[in-house]
Amino acid sequence: MSLYALQKLIRDVNRKPACREAYFQSAEKFAEPYDLAPEERAAVVRRDVRQLYAMGVHGLLLRPFTLLHQMPEPDYLKAIRGE
Repeated sequence: MSLYALQKLIRDVNRKPACREAYFQSAEKFAEPYDLAPEERAAVVRRDVRQLYAMGVHGLLLRPFTLLHQMPEPDYLKAIRGE
């Protein structure tokens, strides 16, 4: 796994408007330059919060990422708890 690259991608989406726009246009294309394992790429493209959390993505990166996708807090908490 390449947790650093995965968290960098999420941080870029969270903090850089141009990256955010590119991710929303095509998550697959946006993720290409990042050195991600296939399962990491799939999780970030699907926005699989449970899997991203299980892979080690820090909550201080993951929660803003989910807010950008309008995920309500109860849904976020259920996802990271695996409920």
